[in-house]
Amino acid sequence: MSSDAATESTGLFDLIVARALWKLQSDEAPTAIDAATRALVEGQDSGPLRELAGVAPDINVFELGALIESALTWAGVDVGELTEDDALHLVTRHHVERVLRGEMDIRELTGWAHYKIGHEGPAWAQDLVDLDDRYDGFASGWGEKPNCVPTLERYLMTSQPALRKWERHVR
Repeated sequence: MSSDAATESTGLFDLIVARALWKLQSDEAPTAIDAATRALVEGQDSGPLRELAGVAPDINVFELGALIESALTWAGVDVGELTEDDALHLVTRHHVERVLRGEMDIRELTGWAHYKIGHEGPAWAQDLVDLDDRYDGFASGWGEKPNCVPTLERYLMTSQPALRKWERHVR
């Protein structure tokens, strides 16, 4: 995997992202199922991966968490190392990449950042939280529509060190 997860993704790395989504109580089932399927196509193989790739998206959240953990443990990833800050970084990057690919609306990302991270959260996320405030102001008739791309690109650049800890599992 290259040093830029945005340009080259693997099923196993996306399964780590699914675990981060699960930890933050987000929409992890479709991400986990897709990641498990991709990992199988990429040549990874295990019972937990096969089972996860075949589950229904409405699987019980606790069963899903156990399957994600089992698949990652099989692959040698210690999910016990995943801190809440790690999860926030991974999920934030996942959402930023989805916005840049046109798969997620910018307001969904900024609203999520404002709700999950907030103004009291870590400094690395404050530009995204502030971007939500700027969009709120624009929607209320104050100022110009924000240009989100520089903020998103800056986040991708500055988030690289936080990802390296997890990229080592997929090299």
